[in-house]
Amino acid sequence: MYADTHEGTTMLQIPSFSIIFALLLPFLLSGCLTIPTPPPLDPTPFETPEYRAQKGLAIVHASTLYARGGTGQGVAVALVDSGLNSNLPEFQGRIRDPGFDHVENQVGTFDRIGHGTQMAGILAANKDDQGMHGIAFNAQLIPFRFGDDNEPFFFDSEIAQSWQSGFDKGARIFNNSWANAVPATEINEARYKQVMPESLVIARKLVRDGAVFVFPTGNELKREPLVEPGLPIAIPELEMGWIAVVALKNDGSAINAKSNYCGVAAAWCIAVPGGDSGADQGLLTTHKDGQYAQTAGTSPAVALVSGALAALQSRYPELTAQQVRERLLSTANRAGIYANSEAYGQGLMDLDAASRPIPESEIGAAGQSDLSSPI
Repeated sequence: MYADTHEGTTMLQIPSFSIIFALLLPFLLSGCLTIPTPPPLDPTPFETPEYRAQKGLAIVHASTLYARGGTGQGVAVALVDSGLNSNLPEFQGRIRDPGFDHVENQVGTFDRIGHGTQMAGILAANKDDQGMHGIAFNAQLIPFRFGDDNEPFFFDSEIAQSWQSGFDKGARIFNNSWANAVPATEINEARYKQVMPESLVIARKLVRDGAVFVFPTGNELKREPLVEPGLPIAIPELEMGWIAVVALKNDGSAINAKSNYCGVAAAWCIAVPGGDSGADQGLLTTHKDGQYAQTAGTSPAVALVSGALAALQSRYPELTAQQVRERLLSTANRAGIYANSEAYGQGLMDLDAASRPIPESEIGAAGQSDLSSPI
């Protein structure tokens, strides 16, 4: 390179051989540089007889999430329910902490009615070539038992203590397959403070601290959800840590014969299979006596979503539980019937879309992410 002057202006001239080299460089590189192509994603090794036995897994594309490494490894979920028979083989290695039984007032839980054990199976039963496996088969559970037969508001203190204890023991995802039988449209903050004062204080605190609470819309075939799934209508600050769940038929074709709609909770509501009444129409899960049984309704649908959050959390360890929640909602399938937000909220849960790689440019230094558009 050299300089030439013309009428006081300095001109930089590039020798002709440099121009030729620059033009030829891409062709030279193309002959010696090979960019490796990643192998195609193959979810089929995960589509075992256990996987197919749990009919809801295929509808939400769980095997694709597994193929991307999202199995729940290292993630704890608090199960606030009727307890858990933790002695069953399906839960060996799946218990982070024995939890607490507020009915018997002792560490560990007994499950008299079996509901909690069924939810635990949907959520995290072992992948062990037996029966079925949970959607997050490597996640761990922290079980809590409160009153078996009455409305939850009778056990406000026990629920609040369970939530706080679960958080203290490492859970950021809270499976609540229950709700008080009051429509969300009939509640306000003052009234909820009267019936669930301690739980409301803890829910507010834990949502501020990053927790996610999952609730069923209810099984009354109503067009509005029950109070807990719809609570952010009365208390908007809860929404960032809240998910409501509607139950679909096993094939995902429509809302099932039990479920309430998303209704006023549409902005934080998602749809997943929950089974239907009738022989072989439920979701297969663990029975408290060690056998396998069918269950149907919005309760198992909640467990499917809680487990999906845990599996996604292990897929995206750089994200908070609330960011994973946002990704789950924002990537749901809104095509066809699922465009009806009154019924299906944000749509059908899609773990293929939710588990796709997030570009580094979308994740800031503090772990914040624009999760609205997966690639």
